[in-house]
Amino acid sequence: MTIKSYKNATAIIWLIIIRAIIFQNVNANEDIAYHVEIQGVKNIALKKSLLSYSIAHQQEDSLPSRLFALEHRAKKDIPIFIKLLRSKAYFNSKIAVEFEKKAEDTALIFRFELGKPYLLKQVNIELDAENLEKPSLKLLNLELDKPALTTAILDAEQTLLNYAKEKAHAFAKLCPKKVVVNHDLQTVNVDLCLNAGKRVYLGAVSFTGNDNVEAEFLTALIKWEQGVLYNQLTLDTSRLKLVDSRLFTVARLHLASEADENGHFPVTFELKERLPRTISAGLRLTTDDELFLFRFAWEHRNLWREGEAIETELNISMVKSSLEGSFRKPVFYAPENTFVANAAFITEDTDAYESLRAEFSATIEHQYTKKMRVNGGLAYQFSRVTEKEEISEDFSLVSLPMRFSWDFSDNFLEPTSGGRLWIDEQPFYDLGSGASFHKQKIRYNHYFSLSDDDDFILAGRIILGNIWGADIQAIPADLRYFAGGGDTVRGYSYQSLSPKDSTGDLIGGRSLLSLSTEFRAWVTDSIGVVAFVDAGRAYAGTYQDIGDELQIGAGLGLRYKTPIGALRLDLARPINKREEDDEFQVYISIGHTF
Repeated sequence: MTIKSYKNATAIIWLIIIRAIIFQNVNANEDIAYHVEIQGVKNIALKKSLLSYSIAHQQEDSLPSRLFALEHRAKKDIPIFIKLLRSKAYFNSKIAVEFEKKAEDTALIFRFELGKPYLLKQVNIELDAENLEKPSLKLLNLELDKPALTTAILDAEQTLLNYAKEKAHAFAKLCPKKVVVNHDLQTVNVDLCLNAGKRVYLGAVSFTGNDNVEAEFLTALIKWEQGVLYNQLTLDTSRLKLVDSRLFTVARLHLASEADENGHFPVTFELKERLPRTISAGLRLTTDDELFLFRFAWEHRNLWREGEAIETELNISMVKSSLEGSFRKPVFYAPENTFVANAAFITEDTDAYESLRAEFSATIEHQYTKKMRVNGGLAYQFSRVTEKEEISEDFSLVSLPMRFSWDFSDNFLEPTSGGRLWIDEQPFYDLGSGASFHKQKIRYNHYFSLSDDDDFILAGRIILGNIWGADIQAIPADLRYFAGGGDTVRGYSYQSLSPKDSTGDLIGGRSLLSLSTEFRAWVTDSIGVVAFVDAGRAYAGTYQDIGDELQIGAGLGLRYKTPIGALRLDLARPINKREEDDEFQVYISIGHTF
């Protein structure tokens, strides 16, 4: 090697070293704090969507150590943004990436030129079907000359498939769709394709896994006539009826892939039986006169292989104890009917009265829809009631209990939306005195979700009760209305918000008003806090006297989610406290108040 070439090689090496040192000084900075900015997008919702999908934005707390690492994050966002914009019909958008040094950090700026959204210009529907008309674009929720949104096109595909199945094409399948984007005209043409096949007629029903339940009973429960056109709603309703029978933990539905000799497609329900017996217990604690309520129940749901259920329940507290038994016979002359017989023996010892009574009833419950039920029947009760004057009186009452119930809430244990309505009507006739009266009670709960994740719930309840047709003395004290306590107005003693006689003894009333509201917030997946206000009272008259002041109670509570409902702890105090009221009351139980 010559001296000249040696010098040249040395210079090159030094140049490489110097460049490496400079590069290291430029790029080996400490962690780069930054934030992401979206510019050029006026639509606030779209801007939020872009930001939420940005990987660079999601990783802002994980600081890159070099500028090229931040550039890499920005480059990963570009295809994500393009895909999102195309779903919004922006097929000609442009995105530029810039970095701007701020006082506290670096701004990673995505600058958008969206252009105009491409319009849906043409929709073709190809049907390979027997006796099936093409649906209109209106049915598919598509509109020409409007932005060609990806979600609208995908929804239209699913609507097309559902449309075919609603027309009895049970084995309908979607073909690959074709979407043509014309950049010159800025339009989109869509071809939807469906292979609907022939219409399906339902055949015989069979069951597997029903070792201890008669197939004839199950067939009657979900009966449909062979040869009817396929309807998915009919099948889903039938499957739910099997689940609602409480006899099975699993009910899967299978439609045969081939028709029988009659051209009908048999249906099979794959079942897994539930254990027929259940034992349950519960405990409620409170600081008012009730002190506690202990509940023990035993149930058998399948006495004679046709879903007949018998249940016994024992309730014990310091003011009321009861032993109750019920018998239920489903599919009573019709799949929607259930025969219910009840017997109960109850003792009560309250500040207002003492009573001992026996009740018997026989009713028929009709399930009008899945969420709506009506029932009515005949009942008899004998009671011996002793009021505080130590005068005992016997009552022999015949009544016609009737109830309408409608539960359109979204969840039985933890409702977050919808409501629940109960209307009870019961005319009474006393076989001994000949007196008659009518008792009515209306209760309505409603639930509002205040957040997308249902962590914040506003719940409300109203209870209205009225008795008319007889003097207060002719109405047994244990059938009158009382207010105060955990079931009506928390913060007040049990029954203390009720009419009194001239000596100051509680006697109960002929009408009731109770209002409640709760704000429920889940701070973790299992722990929640509650703020509540209750108001109400019982009235001496047949109708509520809105001129009388309502007693108000308010408080705070804790909730802990369990598989059987929320464990509840409430601390309540009276707001417009009277001299005889305690400073506060405590309530502990399973389940929300309403």
